[in-house]
Amino acid sequence: MSTRHIKGTPPLDPSKRIGIIIPAAGLGKRMKSRGPKPLIKITEDTTILQNQIKNIQEAFDDHSVVLVCGFEADKLMGEAPSDFIKVENELYEDTNVARSIAIALRTMSSLERVLIIYGDLVFNRSALEALNYSTSSIFALGDFIGEEEVGCIINGKGNLEHMMYDLPHKWAQMAYFQGKELNYLKQIVWNRNNNKLFGFEVINKIIEKGGQFACRYAKDIEIVDVDTSKDIQKARKIL
Repeated sequence: MSTRHIKGTPPLDPSKRIGIIIPAAGLGKRMKSRGPKPLIKITEDTTILQNQIKNIQEAFDDHSVVLVCGFEADKLMGEAPSDFIKVENELYEDTNVARSIAIALRTMSSLERVLIIYGDLVFNRSALEALNYSTSSIFALGDFIGEEEVGCIINGKGNLEHMMYDLPHKWAQMAYFQGKELNYLKQIVWNRNNNKLFGFEVINKIIEKGGQFACRYAKDIEIVDVDTSKDIQKARKIL
């Protein structure tokens, strides 16, 4: 397995608007606190969602954000900025993130670039700036993301080959799509037979169809997937 660093990432093209999808419909069963996970407070003044909003606004000049709600949707929608597109996955208990992504993509079908950021991620601004926006890409991390999460097999060219459990370099649950990878993403998630797919399973299917993802692996990227109270302590170190 190679963990080649991808350097010289080109800046975002300001002429092309980027669509950002935040899937946040899940129950968050591993957290003992009640309510949507994006509304969990990392500090007294900052929730997960507020941290995401701050970094997105600082990183992208021309963007459109779709927040996909499910569990306690009204509460989450009420806390989101007015310029967010807010949609509801009413079948959140019986489907998975593939359906949430499908719903969001319907609202931005004309956009040529889409970034997916899971709703329970806490990250620093450099994470958004470090993605390779010249091609479809993902992050692989050795730290911060829990050991039980999905990992990445990376080839010698720095591209993702497959995702599965029990690998040392974890997918950071953030992915950028353009070109054929974005087209494949739409084909897969808009197929109702795929409603129960996890995000990594969708990406594996895209690769099987001939899609390609550059895999960014860098130590300065800080991303925490908040699943337990211990993760909140990790997240505070990022803010």
